[in-house]
Amino acid sequence: MVVSVPHSGCAYPEDFWQQASEDTDFSGLEDPFLDRLLPETEALGAPVVIARFGRAYVDVNRAPSEWDQAMFSERLPRRLVSDSGRVRAGLGTFPRYVPPRQLVNRYRLTVDQGIKRWLTGYRPYHRTLSHLLFACRARFGFSVLADLHSMPQLPGERLPDLVVGDGFGKACVTPVTQAATHAAQSAGLSVVRNYPYAGGYITQNYGVPGRGVHAIQLEFARPLYMNETTRVMKAEQGSVTRAVAAVIEEIGALDPALLRPTPTAMAGED
Repeated sequence: MVVSVPHSGCAYPEDFWQQASEDTDFSGLEDPFLDRLLPETEALGAPVVIARFGRAYVDVNRAPSEWDQAMFSERLPRRLVSDSGRVRAGLGTFPRYVPPRQLVNRYRLTVDQGIKRWLTGYRPYHRTLSHLLFACRARFGFSVLADLHSMPQLPGERLPDLVVGDGFGKACVTPVTQAATHAAQSAGLSVVRNYPYAGGYITQNYGVPGRGVHAIQLEFARPLYMNETTRVMKAEQGSVTRAVAAVIEEIGALDPALLRPTPTAMAGED
């Protein structure tokens, strides 16, 4: 099993600050503290990939082609331009806004600046993730990815403690979703599936169960482990750590035959 934490980073290179809007709070794009709440994954046999750079620099949970033309001073190559709902909302590969409408940049980016961000942040993250997933599959016959996120409390909305997203059954076999759900519930959390978060690009891109690669998104409610106003972690933060450990252990106990690829799906793969 491999664990991914794409949105907890808060480090930015100097050239980002030269471009960044001075009045914007970039923490609004982060999933705070999740990288600090992981269990001893090494003991559980699960490597972890963490983005240390902030999401405002480049968002690794977007397709590589979700570039927003409105953010660039030059015409982008057609293959990079997207009109997806995420891009229209200002949350493409390079976020234009921190929700609700705080501008990330004072000036439009050049194509070279976008390429630099992609080469130094996006590509290394996905190369590492891909390498680990396929190395696991080569060794065990299958691999499972858990992509960790957190969700803010919105006015008038009651959040579950955890949303387990499996792309509505497309990103993993049902036993993986069932194991994750049961493990989190046994750890004392309230759990729903796929609503309002069914899984972002990482889950959708890597989860191909027919090829023996399964992916789930674990979206924890921030009030479960932190005070969103003071941005201080609560004493109950351990509930997230215990839940992640329980999910890894329960998925790890599944019958491997349920997770291995199907011969027809693997036909033609080198």
